[in-house]
Amino acid sequence: MSSIIPLFSSALMVCSEKYTLSADEKDWIINAGFGENTGNSKSNSDAVLREPQLSGINTFVQRQIKTYTQSLLKLEKSVELYITQSWLNKAEAEQFHPLHSHPNSILSGVMFLSENGSHPPIRFHRANPLFPLELNYTELNDFNATCRWFEPVCGQLILFPSTLLHDVAQNKTDNSRISLSFNTFVRGDIGNTDSLTALKI
Repeated sequence: MSSIIPLFSSALMVCSEKYTLSADEKDWIINAGFGENTGNSKSNSDAVLREPQLSGINTFVQRQIKTYTQSLLKLEKSVELYITQSWLNKAEAEQFHPLHSHPNSILSGVMFLSENGSHPPIRFHRANPLFPLELNYTELNDFNATCRWFEPVCGQLILFPSTLLHDVAQNKTDNSRISLSFNTFVRGDIGNTDSLTALKI
């Protein structure tokens, strides 16, 4: 039987464990200050995971990042990823998230925080075409699809390489679509002395 190899694929992790928001966390999130953003609004703070009221979410996120980097990527323990920025997103009726990626970040994440309504999914897009042709397929799979989406589930965290393009279509409900996003960077010893790429960050 032929072997199918997912060559150089992007590792997106939908965390199996979901976070259960407490009443105090829900209250803090709902009452957080928001400002205008392209297509939607974002929290005035870009360090919400440093807030004492969200320490439980922060602990959960840090644990999932460690699972991704050590169990999935097999990074050496001398290297760790830390959160650089974290913010809340809010999309009211007819608002959306434009297509974008996250520069100056290694690994990004999004956690869905809304409980009510059938909100639009987050969609990830292939940056480079599989072939230099527009071909028609009898069915779509992870090898030929140009877009993959994930329905929002409250408390579910998705981790992905920050270079992945993603967006969210217009919110067609009357309920706010709220999510948490964050970026990370690396610290520790990277590269190799023998290949003259060693760097301590």
